Amino acid sequence: MTQSLLLVGHGSSVDGDASAPVYAHAARIRAQRCFDEVRVAFWKEEPKLRDAWRTARNERVFVVPMFLAEGYYTREVVPRELGLRGSITRTGMRVIHYCTPVGAHPRMAQLVFRRARETAQLSRTERRGAALIVIGHGTERSATSSATAYRITRRLRATSDFASVRCGFLDQEPRIDRIVAETDARQLVLVPFLLAEGWHTRKTIPDVLGLDGKCTVRGGRVLWYAPPVGTLPEVAMLAVASARAASRDDFRSVGCPA
Repeated sequence: MTQSLLLVGHGSSVDGDASAPVYAHAARIRAQRCFDEVRVAFWKEEPKLRDAWRTARNERVFVVPMFLAEGYYTREVVPRELGLRGSITRTGMRVIHYCTPVGAHPRMAQLVFRRARETAQLSRTERRGAALIVIGHGTERSATSSATAYRITRRLRATSDFASVRCGFLDQEPRIDRIVAETDARQLVLVPFLLAEGWHTRKTIPDVLGLDGKCTVRGGRVLWYAPPVGTLPEVAMLAVASARAASRDDFRSVGCPA
């Protein structure tokens, strides 16, 4: 059977950069020749989710949500718009596998740590006195939206060499400004657990926290601000891994790295 990969993202009707990482990750996967076809679709911009099947030509489709949280969009919006019924949907001659979002992959914690390490460039000794803060979006709509960020925070506490690891959110408690105010460390490394460089990373977070670029010195503390983890190239292969995990018996890998 021919195989397609459909990467689905949020997108934005006002911010053209919101979809850029999804297109970039799709291009990386095409270059690896893992699938006969790699396509993209979005909730808030063209090509829209509801139109995704109009031109799809393959018999087996792996749908991977390019979201970093498992919540309202991955559990309600995407399945509804694509007409999916659980992890496997059969419609005519087509078999559709609905995969876990890229943010749920166990390697995501490593990518967050890499962002923190590369941004602040602290020595191991300095990290032992510093704090790592993961910034999630969160939402009051879904109680599960914050679960992925909390899971990554727990993993980083166990595996990283930062003195403390905490997470805060933009749209739910605990808010990120409160977490920063309560964190007792001279150096704080802030990593947005978001997919794209967009409105939130360029405007919302800097405004809420009073950040001035990559490094802000204020009140005897240094705040390091990293790019969002979702723009790292390795996220593309996490999408492939999600498809492979969704149907290990049926997945035909064509020389694509895990």
